[in-house]
Amino acid sequence: MGWGYMHKFYVMRGPQGQIETVRVGGRTMIAVWPDMLSALRYKTRHPELMSFWTVPLDRRLYEEKFLDAGGGRARFFLMSSANPGQEIERGRVLDASEIEAELYPEIGRRALERMRAGARSAA
Repeated sequence: MGWGYMHKFYVMRGPQGQIETVRVGGRTMIAVWPDMLSALRYKTRHPELMSFWTVPLDRRLYEEKFLDAGGGRARFFLMSSANPGQEIERGRVLDASEIEAELYPEIGRRALERMRAGARSAA
């Protein structure tokens, strides 16, 4: 990714490598922010996250932590950038295909399915 590339999604990663999650509708989901600024605003409202780093959700992190060959393990929730105190009420479920379209714009859906199948066989 060149100098001009702007990341579209960010997550918060803790000191032990854990990723910030949220409970929505009884399900635990990976919290994803649409930009660095909204993530930083969220941290100011939630001081327990001050030891977390705001990091881009890039290919390496996605493949390391979230690529799920089975199609059901990782669930994502896009936090709202409108109001840092109430993202959960204003956010939405983020389908993994939206993240993959951003991370892998040069490859098609079939290639992504093969990549997931490769992750399944490696597990």
